[in-house]
Amino acid sequence: MTAEVVRQGTAVVGVGDCRIASPPAVALATYALGSCIAVLAWDWKLKMGGLLHVMLPDSSIDLSRASANPCAYVDTGVPTLYRELIARGSAKNQLRWCLAGGAGMMADSAHFEIGKRNHMAIKKTFWKLGLFVAQEDVGGSESRSVRLDLQTGRIGLRRGNNPEQTLSIPALSLMKGTNDGSIAR
Repeated sequence: MTAEVVRQGTAVVGVGDCRIASPPAVALATYALGSCIAVLAWDWKLKMGGLLHVMLPDSSIDLSRASANPCAYVDTGVPTLYRELIARGSAKNQLRWCLAGGAGMMADSAHFEIGKRNHMAIKKTFWKLGLFVAQEDVGGSESRSVRLDLQTGRIGLRRGNNPEQTLSIPALSLMKGTNDGSIAR
């Protein structure tokens, strides 16, 4: 299974799903991240983005399920997203990576700690691939929703019922002195 390519509008990415979008698409979004983690990638040069909504850290717990849906697992989903972005013309040095989610949502979360395990698995996978997480909002006990604007690279983050905040302002904007998430010209 490969990441689904979105051609227009805003694509909503479900649990265990992965999508890649570029113009004329507008945005990628996912909702109600509990212990799951959204892995977001934005290519500043191509205005292309990818969003992976992973559920579990390790595909070895169910190899047949992982084979059918590698995007459900960190160890198979992250490499799938990265390969798909590179196959569509992106380059490692053009990608900005952000993470959101990984909350402890269950009363007995200290026993399972799926959110923490997902986060650790992502860090390990990124290290193996030589990738760098630019920004993250991970942990705690609130669910999150995220939206990646493909034109600006801005990532809007909503925690629980709170108003949307900005998780990521593109590095190009910061270097050129803007603070509104737009790219200075």
